[in-house]
Amino acid sequence: MSRIAPAEVGAGASPRIAVVTASRGRTEALVAKARSLSAQTLGPTGFEWCLWLNETPDDVRRTRGRLHELALPFALCVDGGADHPVGRARNLAAGMARAPVLLLSDDDVTHAPGALAAHVAFHEPRSAAVGIGSLRLPDALRAGRRREPFERSVGVGRARSSSWAHWSNATGANTSVPRAAFEAVGGYDDAWRGYGGEDPELALRLRAAGLTFHHVPGADAAHHGRIWDDTDKAYRAGRAHVRVARRHPGAASAWWLGVHPLVLAAKRIALYGPWSRLIDPAVLAYERSYARGAREARRAGNEA
Repeated sequence: MSRIAPAEVGAGASPRIAVVTASRGRTEALVAKARSLSAQTLGPTGFEWCLWLNETPDDVRRTRGRLHELALPFALCVDGGADHPVGRARNLAAGMARAPVLLLSDDDVTHAPGALAAHVAFHEPRSAAVGIGSLRLPDALRAGRRREPFERSVGVGRARSSSWAHWSNATGANTSVPRAAFEAVGGYDDAWRGYGGEDPELALRLRAAGLTFHHVPGADAAHHGRIWDDTDKAYRAGRAHVRVARRHPGAASAWWLGVHPLVLAAKRIALYGPWSRLIDPAVLAYERSYARGAREARRAGNEA
C-alpha cells in the first residue's frame, strides 16, 4: 500500500471520514472524483481517500502516477494489483482507513463541495446510524425527463436533519457508516461476485445489527452513468437480489427488492400487457430483463 500525503496533512493527522472506493480500469473517472474531493469544504486533514484497484500491478502504478500528478491536498491511500470479487475489493479499500467513519463511494461518483462535511456532521451525534446522501444524474447525461433508479428514495421527513431512510437506499455510491459497525458485521461479503446485490446484503446485516438509516441533507453527489439503458446489468441485478432475499428472508427483502413471486406475477401483467406501450421503452426493457433474471434465479433455486 502507498500513502500519498502532502506535508501539511502528515502521517499524524486524524481524518474524520474515509472515502472508500474500489475501481478497475477507470482512471479518468478517478481523476474526476479526485477533483471533486479536492474541492470539499471539509479541510484536507479532515478526510482520506482509500482506493483499491482491481488491476494489474502495472496498471496500478500508472493510475497511482496519474493521481499523484494532481498534487492532491488530502491523504490518498492506494493499493491493488489483483482482481478480487467486488465485496472483497471494497473491504480491502475499507481496511486502509484510519477514520472512524467510512463513506462508501464508487469511482463514477463525484461529490458536491459540502458533501463530506455533511456526512461528518451527521455522524457526530450518532454512533449507530447509516447516512445516505442523494444521488443525481448530471444533466448532460440525462435522457429526456426520465429519472434514474438511484434518483428515487424511500423515507419520510427528508427536510429534517434526522429524516428516516430505507435500507434499500444504502448503496456503495454515497453511503456513510461508522467503521466500527462496518467491521462488526464483517463488512461486505468477501465472496460476492457479479453486479448487484452486495449493497442490500450489507445493508440488511447492518439493519439486523441495530443500525438505523437516515437521509443526510447536503451530502449530494452526482452519478456519472445511466442505469435504465443497461439490460445486462438489470438481468444480473434481478438474479443477485433473489440471492439477497433468500439470505435474509425475515426482512421482507423479497418484497422491497421486487423479487417476491407475487411481485413478479404482477410485473408480468404490467410489463407485457397492452398498457406496456405507455412505458418508456428503455425502462420497459430494463424492468423486463430484471424480472427475467429474478424469475430464472428463483426457478433455479426451486429446482436445486
